[in-house]
Amino acid sequence: MKKIYISILILLVTVAWTTHVQNVYAFDGSAIEYFDLGLKTSMANKKINYFSTALELNPRFAPAYEKRGLHYYFQGKYDKVIEDFTHFIRLAPDKADAHRMLGMAYLKINNHEKAIVNFDRALDLEPEMKGVLGYRAEAFRMIGQLDEAIDDSSKALAMEGDLRILSDVYRTRAKAYLELDQEVLANADLKRAAQIDPRYFFYRYVSGYADLEDMRRAGLIGMIGMAFVFIFGLKLKSPKKDE
Repeated sequence: MKKIYISILILLVTVAWTTHVQNVYAFDGSAIEYFDLGLKTSMANKKINYFSTALELNPRFAPAYEKRGLHYYFQGKYDKVIEDFTHFIRLAPDKADAHRMLGMAYLKINNHEKAIVNFDRALDLEPEMKGVLGYRAEAFRMIGQLDEAIDDSSKALAMEGDLRILSDVYRTRAKAYLELDQEVLANADLKRAAQIDPRYFFYRYVSGYADLEDMRRAGLIGMIGMAFVFIFGLKLKSPKKDE
């Protein structure tokens, strides 16, 4: 009789375990399906919705936190970026890029100390990681650690290849030089930033930092523009009245 009871007990345990495994697989499988849908769609808000659904089904699904956090960053929702990458780091603590993203989000909300902590961690995990030194340099500059900012900027310029990032780093170092009253070095960095990235061609005028050569160039451009107006009779169209 005992053998029968034992056999029945083993059967019940086996059935229960099989059901549990099947439920877990279905649970994770559904999360993966929604995650894949998020990867495939081209609409940012739909991506976020799919990743959110995946996380509702499986709150420990680390890749969904990472992908959703990235899209929140591009939408400027930095508090949500911090929340998602904090969750992600708890699940995957040794991923340097996650600490870089968390540092960038903290930098955006002017929490410079936490930004530096995360940039430090990213560099501990991946010392040759590009981009981090430039961001940390800006964080150092914002809290007044100008020597550290210049040192990080110089190191970043020696290893970085992306021209737009290089331009940003030159501008960071230029601003640090300006705060140290080293105008010649600042002027050289601002010129270099404008040369390698046309986005910042007028940065010097906007920042109020231009030398005589810049002013002559600006005056020449202005005179050429005025000549076109007088010669060809160019006029700005008046705005249409509301109907």
